[in-house]
Order: sequence, then C-alpha cells, then structure tokens
Amino acid sequence: MNRHSKAILAIVSLFISSSIYAQSPAPNPMLVEAGKRLFNSFCIYCHGFDGSGTDAPAANLSGVPTGDLSNEAYMSHLTDEEIIDRVAYGEERYPYLQMPGWRSNLSDDKITAIVAYVRTLAVDQGPLQGPTPTERLERFKKNPLERGKIHFLRYCSGCHGKKGDGKGWMAAKALSKPVAIGSPKIASNLTYDSVKAYVTNINRWDKSYMPVFSEEEILPKLPDIIAYIKTLPEQ
Repeated sequence: MNRHSKAILAIVSLFISSSIYAQSPAPNPMLVEAGKRLFNSFCIYCHGFDGSGTDAPAANLSGVPTGDLSNEAYMSHLTDEEIIDRVAYGEERYPYLQMPGWRSNLSDDKITAIVAYVRTLAVDQGPLQGPTPTERLERFKKNPLERGKIHFLRYCSGCHGKKGDGKGWMAAKALSKPVAIGSPKIASNLTYDSVKAYVTNINRWDKSYMPVFSEEEILPKLPDIIAYIKTLPEQ
C-alpha cells in the first residue's frame, strides 16, 4: 500500500470512528414517555413543564433557586447515574440542592425513566454562566457562609425573608409578624447559645409561633446559619 492510499485509509477510519462516537444512543421512546408522565406528577411543581423552574409554583419555596434542567451546558456535566442519585436522595446527599429525595416513592426503574425524559429538556443556552455541579458541591463543603446561606434560605427565609427583613413568603400568613432577624441590632447580638435555646424550646408557644426544631436536625447547621445572618446587614 502506497503512502497516498494509507493517508486516504486513515482519513476514512477517522471519519467513521468520529461518526460513531458523535452519535449518542437514541432514547427509548416508551421510556421517555413514561418518564414524562412521572415528571409531570412529581417534578413540575418545582421544575416546571420545561424544566427551567421559571414559572413553577413551588420553585422558590425553600429559598434556594430550583435547578435549571433545561440548561444544556449545566446538564452536560452530569452523567445519568449522577442525576439518578440526585433524584433518589435529594438533599440527604446533596444539601445544597434543597430537593426532596424520591427513592421512597419511586422505584429505580421510574427514576431512570424520569432521567431519560429530563435529558430531552436540555437546550443550548450558550456557555455556562454559573458554577458547575462539582464547583457547587466544593463551595458548600469548603465555605461556611455558603453553607449558612443555603441553610438560612431553607429553614429561615420563608418567614424571615431572604434578606432577613421579616418579609418572607409565609410572613403574610403568620399569626405574629416574623422578626427582622437581619437588622443590625438583632444580627449583631445573636449567639449560638441564645439561638439554640430559642429554636429548640418547645415551651415558647405562648410567645412565638416559630417552628421548634429538633436538636439533631438544626444544631449541626446552626453555627453556619448564624455566621451568615451576621452578614445580612452588610448586604
């Protein structure tokens, strides 16, 4: 075989191999359709019909923005297995998502179907503008204020507001007006012991309708929450 023939053969081989790897397996239509039905039953309330979460009624209830499943640049960083794990375990394994885990309600096959459908929602929105999934996790692990912000939004912002101004989405329905915990006077005087005594006190219902939290649930998060609250006056 002469040099010219070898060059042609190399080009043809490269073209064939590139075509093979460029083509991802076509999704199973029946699996996708089953996933769509399940998505519309369990997921649209936070993520919306298109996966963006833009108009979903419960998208912002926790205070933490709902993940945009329609962002191809973000979703491309996640394997199917990683998405399945997030759907199954939610905030138990990924607390920065503040998303419920569905493994008690949905079988592995149903979660797999949901993920197959979710893959069809992603569209090209240009380069990723925010952090990747790995970067979000690393921020949460390494930055106490990042953890504090997530936990504050999750546990406190509904009543006390995202800015700590007492104007959370539940404030209008509360029997007593939530405290503006982010005011300079209040934030600067918060201590771990005082907050612990208050949020875990089951005998204060005559003074406050604020939920009582179990020590097991809230105490590991409390130092980070307090540290974040103390930054609210600056914000």
